[in-house]
Amino acid sequence: MKIVIVGGVAGGASVAARARRLDEAAEITVFERGGYVSFANCGLPYHIGGVISDRSRLLLQTPESLRESLNIDVRVASEVVSLDTTARTVTVRELDTGREYTEAYDALALCQGADPLQLPLPGVDLPGIHVLRNIHDMDEIKASLDAALDAAHSLARPTRAVVIGAGYIGVEMAENLRHRGAEVAVVELADQILPPLDKDVSLPVEQHIRGRGVDLHLGTAAAAFAKAPGGGLRVELNNGTTLDADLVVLSAGVRPNVSLAREAGLEIGPRGGIVVDTHMRTSDAAIWAAGDAVETPHTVLPGSWLTPLAGPANREARVAAENICGRDTEYLSTQGTSIVKAFEMVAGGTGATERQLTQLGVEYRAVHLHPSGHAGYYPGTAAMHMKVLFAPRTGVILGAQIAGFDGVDKRLDVLATCIRLGATVHDLELLELAYAPPFGSAKDPVNMAGFVATNVLNGDLVLWYAQDFPQALEGARIVDVRTPEEYAIWHIPGAENVPLGTLRAHCGTWDTSLPVRLYCAVGFRSYLAYRILAQRGFTDVATLSGGSTTFRFWHDLEPVGFEFKPAEIHYAEALDLVTAARGTGEVVDLDCTGLACPGPIMKLAQKMDELTPGDDIVVHVSDPGFAHDAPAWAGSKGHELLAIEPEGPGYVATIRKGGAQADTSRSVAKLDQVSFVVFSGDMDKVLAAFIIANGALAMGQKVSMFFTFWGLNALRRNDPPKRERKALDRMFGMMMPSRPEKLPLSQMNMLGMGPAMIKHVMRQHSVQTVPELMQAAQDSGARLIGCTMTMDLLGIAESDLINGIELGGVATFLGEAERSGTTLFI
Repeated sequence: MKIVIVGGVAGGASVAARARRLDEAAEITVFERGGYVSFANCGLPYHIGGVISDRSRLLLQTPESLRESLNIDVRVASEVVSLDTTARTVTVRELDTGREYTEAYDALALCQGADPLQLPLPGVDLPGIHVLRNIHDMDEIKASLDAALDAAHSLARPTRAVVIGAGYIGVEMAENLRHRGAEVAVVELADQILPPLDKDVSLPVEQHIRGRGVDLHLGTAAAAFAKAPGGGLRVELNNGTTLDADLVVLSAGVRPNVSLAREAGLEIGPRGGIVVDTHMRTSDAAIWAAGDAVETPHTVLPGSWLTPLAGPANREARVAAENICGRDTEYLSTQGTSIVKAFEMVAGGTGATERQLTQLGVEYRAVHLHPSGHAGYYPGTAAMHMKVLFAPRTGVILGAQIAGFDGVDKRLDVLATCIRLGATVHDLELLELAYAPPFGSAKDPVNMAGFVATNVLNGDLVLWYAQDFPQALEGARIVDVRTPEEYAIWHIPGAENVPLGTLRAHCGTWDTSLPVRLYCAVGFRSYLAYRILAQRGFTDVATLSGGSTTFRFWHDLEPVGFEFKPAEIHYAEALDLVTAARGTGEVVDLDCTGLACPGPIMKLAQKMDELTPGDDIVVHVSDPGFAHDAPAWAGSKGHELLAIEPEGPGYVATIRKGGAQADTSRSVAKLDQVSFVVFSGDMDKVLAAFIIANGALAMGQKVSMFFTFWGLNALRRNDPPKRERKALDRMFGMMMPSRPEKLPLSQMNMLGMGPAMIKHVMRQHSVQTVPELMQAAQDSGARLIGCTMTMDLLGIAESDLINGIELGGVATFLGEAERSGTTLFI
């Protein structure tokens, strides 16, 4: 059998590989229009941004490797220009030579994917305007960016980039261009970023990327491109705004590549894709299709849909190959599970969105919740914005979307699996999911979604929604059960503040027949309030789904994100000014990470009460909403917000207590040094120490590292000169690692197998070894100090250590620590 495949990458390469595994005798030929048959197209933005530094890692297979391993004939730079379904031949043009020839087939697979939308705008063909679809595009964008960065550096101005489109690829490009130091503006026709998600879920991500310095122009579109008078490009928007740019990336969407199929008379579906059956067979019995160009049934929604995603393309290709080879395998549906990283934040969805359900008239109910990614008392978590849609009578899950920081992907995968299996929200209650404080909670967010939705179905909870305000709330009592501090910062217009702890005392005088609409920050306290009122005879009570957090995003009542403007002073730039103005005031470091709203504000207020006017609090918060709350709270209490800067999922801010002027009679020197005590001789811990040290050096900080006890083994040279040693010194020398390459792991050492395994993994991921990191630190000016007391105890001489090591004792270390803003013990 002769199998011809048009197109490579996810779909075509997968058809070819699976077909070969099923039929060793088949003659398999792949024609690829581009220069690369199999590459990681989802990784392209990350090479441009320098996150994936090795370009070759994106090249998954080559024609040579496919020939050698699978005996597949791959012809790149070969475009199939026509298809004769009667003769069962394709006409191929060699792009390098222009030569055309025909190739016969017994079975044909069309895997041409989708092409970027071409914007019919003036100037769209100017140099410096790019699309990103393949390796060639990636190379061009990266070269253009590199040149723009060099030119901007010589002119002492920032590099400017404009991204057209705020879908997944547009957001990824914006992040990676920012990583390279460019000023980035994103233009999106919709009134939100990430159009595949509902707006209320996309807005937290919008807040986050604005806070990372991306300039968003939503609800508008590019109208024209032109050369700028001073060089570069000028982008004119249809609202009259103009943006200057050194390069432009067009990411306005894709359309299925069906020209070959249409010209051959194959059936095209209502959404413009190739019609296939569950075997991935087209309207021609000898032709199959897979990937971005085909329409498939949706798992939840009626009709067929285009889903340009790599996962479905691979699975469709596998089904196509199996049926080509005589098996009876079906591809039943696509649910569109997708995810995107936006700086530190993650967002994604699976199944139907609320917008799709509304447009198609499908009945649904929704719950919104904001649980933490893992146990709040364990560092490194933040609230996620979770939305689950389900059928109002059966509870069958119709869709889910999440935006957050840690654990978003695994919750989406669980919910995607549940949708695929036809599970209900009742099933979510019963799922037994992995739990330990670093990874989740005893009541996992997925379980919590099931609890809330089941409460709604069982009548234990009645919800009102942000979109109900204000029309559906007329004549109702709107009750805010948050604390007075939260209420003072912001509240829904017309709401009265009755904190949860006082509700029982107040509600006794209320008219039980009057409608009551409750809310809190995320929905939990108002749920408790609902249960109180419902059991006290109130007949019309409802609580706000997702609380004020969802409400504020839905109505866009607050500025979205802490947007950086040149006139503002932010944390990084303000450190000198802050320390210079501290005087004799106390400086308190307050860790509020892991606390969900209202935790950070409550803890901040409590600590501020303990201080005197002029004292400063440096507060670290993982709640993204703190960017709103901190200025409002400080202003309402008469305090001064000195600086605020993004930090992980949240912010670090310096706030000065009001009431008196700080003493500025003396300034405090800037502490721009990091000191380490390296006590451990475990390879992983020493590795971590040098990674952090090199990071600090790269940020312009001074570094001193004091090696004591077992940590000194990291400084041993490979070939120390022979010398006379005492018997006890020789015994110590036999028991301890002889050089950095021999350091054991702290866990899973396995008689040396563990270090060998981790070194192999490090080589695969291009992670430097301990000696390489050590040399890099020394080359960058780090002071490596050996503890003389330990050397005496363990019989280590100066000649046993690598070159460039200083010797010192406790006083040396303390002197270094006194000059350091950070001291780490490893």
